[in-house]
Amino acid sequence: MQIVSAREFRTNQTAVLSRALRGESTVLTSRLGAFKIVPVTEADSLTTRVCEGLQEAAMIEKGLMKGYSVDELLREL
Repeated sequence: MQIVSAREFRTNQTAVLSRALRGESTVLTSRLGAFKIVPVTEADSLTTRVCEGLQEAAMIEKGLMKGYSVDELLREL
């Protein structure tokens, strides 16, 4: 595991980020706390999908989009 200070990170950003990209655990420490640096992956797109789902739910509630029953959704599977 690599532990770097905020100051060291600012000085060596490319090297630190390259190590994280290769899968090395990287922890950034600062006066605000400790933070793990990891690359964004496809799993992170799940957050985007959840946000889009919440937006669709709001549209259904407002009558701007057709809603489906559980039975209808299960039949689509």
